[in-house]
Amino acid sequence: MSESNFTFNRPYKPFGMNVKVPERTIKQAAETLSEIVKAPTTPLFEFLEENESVFNGDVAFEINKTVAQNFTIGSAMRIEDEKINGKTPGFDMHF
Repeated sequence: MSESNFTFNRPYKPFGMNVKVPERTIKQAAETLSEIVKAPTTPLFEFLEENESVFNGDVAFEINKTVAQNFTIGSAMRIEDEKINGKTPGFDMHF
């Protein structure tokens, strides 16, 4: 008999083949590996989701709308000021 097959009356099994891993452990390992792979991208996708209005143009639209309102209100106020107080004096600096 060869030495490698002799294991005190037990059949020879290569190391690692006789270990049974519970299904739960395999499932947990798969979930852990999945989370490790997703971990670097998760903050990026959360940032994009939180700031979606910036990237799809909603914020630019709101800024442009506010600027237009500001111009309209300012123009109306200048017109009313001119009606009440008269024209603003102009100084000709070119002689």
